[in-house]
Amino acid sequence: MAHMLILGGGFGGLAAASELRHRLDERDEVTLIARDDRFYMGFAKLWDLAGVRPLDGGSAPLADLERVGVRFVRTVITGIDPAGLRVDTAEGTFAGDGLIVALGAVPSPSHRDLLRGDGAHDLYDAAQLPAMKRDLDAIEEGRVLVAILGGPFKCPPAPYEAALLVDERLRHRGVRERVALTVATPQPITLPAAGPDASRYVADHLGERDIALRAEHAVQAVDADRHTVVFRNGAEVDYAVLLGVPASAAPPVVADSPLAGSSGWIEPDRQTLRTGYERVYAVGDCTVVPTAGGQLPKAGVFAAAQAQVAARNLLADLGRGEEATYDGHGYCFLELPGRRVAYVEGDFYADPPDVHLTPADEEQFRRKQAFEDERLTAWLGAGAAW
Repeated sequence: MAHMLILGGGFGGLAAASELRHRLDERDEVTLIARDDRFYMGFAKLWDLAGVRPLDGGSAPLADLERVGVRFVRTVITGIDPAGLRVDTAEGTFAGDGLIVALGAVPSPSHRDLLRGDGAHDLYDAAQLPAMKRDLDAIEEGRVLVAILGGPFKCPPAPYEAALLVDERLRHRGVRERVALTVATPQPITLPAAGPDASRYVADHLGERDIALRAEHAVQAVDADRHTVVFRNGAEVDYAVLLGVPASAAPPVVADSPLAGSSGWIEPDRQTLRTGYERVYAVGDCTVVPTAGGQLPKAGVFAAAQAQVAARNLLADLGRGEEATYDGHGYCFLELPGRRVAYVEGDFYADPPDVHLTPADEEQFRRKQAFEDERLTAWLGAGAAW
């Protein structure tokens, strides 16, 4: 009998648990350990922000893992011993025959500190959704500023999707003509990992909605008293509502573990997802995976695809099947106003990345809905609610 440990309850953790459970015998155990008690996809927060659907409609309790044969332990992980295949938690120590680390990333503490003032919010923090919606529904004039505070950050298209959906929300309120909308990024183009064509597509749609794009604007400070963001190039932009996107940081339990490389992140083999420890794999946002243009985007689709490969390779280590290879393929749904979605897909390991974009339409929106529903059903036994 084998016992597999999975750390983290996001895309990577759930995909790994599902893959292992389907390939293992009934006698074998799969345990998933996570701090949070619920799962939802990142884009579900934007649907809530835009008034498309409340977050609860795409949220499911991780306790539902028990329905699909996976043990769920909700606790805080305090230490990882990869050599001993052991994990220390607030609920005690767990040991297994294999370990998949999928602990995601956390917001940079210094960037969170920049968003403490009135009207400033962490765009990616679901707990701040009520305050964000309150401020967006109260604004009558001034500026909504979506500012990427640094990199790497999760889900590269999300800040631009948020700006477009906020534009739609303000138009429905009839105040858009009096409220300016600006997106600021430290990057030279909107989506460097996806290439110039996808980046131009996003920039064009921002322009069509009169959303100002300030590329190569790295944030230096937020002056909460003046409601102004100061950039390193000397520019200043005022705001009434600031939706900030903090850079991602490795969770402290990862950064402080023997698994962390010189970057502070786990640096697994990019094809097998193996770490330097036997039967220990790492996937998703807690890793740095190099590409020709930098690193693989921190996005759920990549984490899930890596997790399936890692699970199969862990089983191969135990003589339970053939090895697998992750080929760098990935995709994302790029949401535009009016329930229309563009589809970006390609080989992110290619040099340069071989990425193609399918223009937005309503059919792709339905495909995005199905994507969420199918995975919630497969991973947790219950689909999304609409």
